Amino acid sequence: MSRLPDPIENMDDRGKEIYDKLAGPRGGLSGMYLTLMNHPELAEHVGYLGTFFRYTGLLRDENNLGDIRELGIMATARSMGAAFVWEKHVVPARKAGLPDDVADQVLNGDLVTADMKPLYLWVWQVARHVVDQENIPEKLQQNLIDEIGLKETLELVAVCGFYRFISTIVFCFDAPLPEDDVPPF
Repeated sequence: MSRLPDPIENMDDRGKEIYDKLAGPRGGLSGMYLTLMNHPELAEHVGYLGTFFRYTGLLRDENNLGDIRELGIMATARSMGAAFVWEKHVVPARKAGLPDDVADQVLNGDLVTADMKPLYLWVWQVARHVVDQENIPEKLQQNLIDEIGLKETLELVAVCGFYRFISTIVFCFDAPLPEDDVPPF
């Protein structure tokens, strides 16, 4: 499929209201959300879940788990080859405290051999299982539950699944990279 039309010019008042609501915490809309604004009600519902994950869920910066959320998102993006999602999360990952060397290893697709804390390796493995729609091995699941908690583990899987969905929208409608960046992979 090709890109959908730019919806901004033809939005009704309800569409403009939804646009403003979604753009607020994100500092504007681009790519995937702009594509979804061709169906404002759908964009609104997707936006609510995205807002929850990024700003109010358990894996947020204030709980010192933002790096885990962003690593899950970036590992999902890398596993799917979703450059748009990757590009949109490089800066939030840094702000959340994800070390640059971890992001670089995810970008290169080689975290298994990395010398880093086990939690980052577990998050990367979970994202790969989500992308491949596989059962998470019991030991991996238990390691995560012991380290970050049951609800947090469930939220991590949901975050990875959400960004798998987002990647689908990006791929199917050829959402442009932010500011026409060069794809990282």
